[in-house]
Amino acid sequence: MNIDSHFETNFKKARAAGVMRGVYVFSQAKNATEAKREAEYAVARLKKLGIGPKDLELPVYMDYEFSGGRAGRLYGISKTNATNAAVAFCNTIKAYGYQPGIYANLLFLRNTMDPSKLGSDVDIWCAQYNTSCGLASRYGKWQYASDAKIAGIYSTLTGLRGKTDVNFWYLNKKVNAKPMTVIKGKTTLSLADAKNPKFTITNGKTTLKQGTDYIVGGIRNNRKGSAYAYIKGIGKYGGYALVPLTVADKTAGSASTNINNKCANYLTYKSNAQSTYVGASTTKFKNGGEYTTVDHLNIRSGAGTGYAKTKYSALSANAKKVCSNEGGIAVLKKGTKVKVLEVKSNWIRVQVKVNGKWETLKGAWICTGTSGETYVK
Repeated sequence: MNIDSHFETNFKKARAAGVMRGVYVFSQAKNATEAKREAEYAVARLKKLGIGPKDLELPVYMDYEFSGGRAGRLYGISKTNATNAAVAFCNTIKAYGYQPGIYANLLFLRNTMDPSKLGSDVDIWCAQYNTSCGLASRYGKWQYASDAKIAGIYSTLTGLRGKTDVNFWYLNKKVNAKPMTVIKGKTTLSLADAKNPKFTITNGKTTLKQGTDYIVGGIRNNRKGSAYAYIKGIGKYGGYALVPLTVADKTAGSASTNINNKCANYLTYKSNAQSTYVGASTTKFKNGGEYTTVDHLNIRSGAGTGYAKTKYSALSANAKKVCSNEGGIAVLKKGTKVKVLEVKSNWIRVQVKVNGKWETLKGAWICTGTSGETYVK
């Protein structure tokens, strides 16, 4: 496993240019264990650079494909192992609060793995160089060619304008009749304001915070004419809103208005009832209940991904027996017995059982599961 030495520079310059950013990991994982390790390697790299979920408008993709022909590492991999690897990668990325995705070519998606086993929140990106995409199952992005010439993209070998991949990104622009959130803002903006559009978003009586509950990206917002703001929910909010904008010379008289009737608003509150969370195993979590972790879980200082993670060094010597040290962060091991002290949506504050005794950890909030996945039973 290796890093792209240009990634940090490219990431910073893309941000400065107002370009939405995502990540991909070229994977040669032969099973779920290796895929999980690759995902953790990528997350560790992102965290080292200070890049959290709120810094990515696009997913963290597993770029899963054959390399090296018959001598390649993945040659002969079974469909079960490939599918399990993809699921493990996505689950691990999701456990750290990032949005997961899978990039693969048509034949790989069709013959080597089963995309139906992936969660509905996994973005599927299909590569097929053709006039249409032949993938029968769902996908959100289609890479249709690799030989486009785009101004500003040059070959490092020749110094001339080089070839690059090009894609379609499919976003449903149908207006949601019953949005969970109300979005207000200006939709006619100057070129300067269009690079960083501002909105007021509320969910009931709660006003969402940019950078904590959502982030904003731009589509065609670097020129005059029609554009979009792409609002992506993070943390306990999921989905997106696609807001049509007009980029003009002036914005005088363009007052802040309710723009829900103009945009595709699928930004939703993901948590379930306050007292219980029903996961894939239909487990109902209650105060005083005793359960077992079925995955490695981050320990948070609050109920949500936006809260600080507990440092491994902050644990007692006894508590370290049920936690692993992952880059200085304490991660509760799979198979740990926990007792619930408080329930908040799909998060529980817990004590852990060490050597037959219950111990309270600092913070000690863990996620029970999300999007049909179960982390605690």
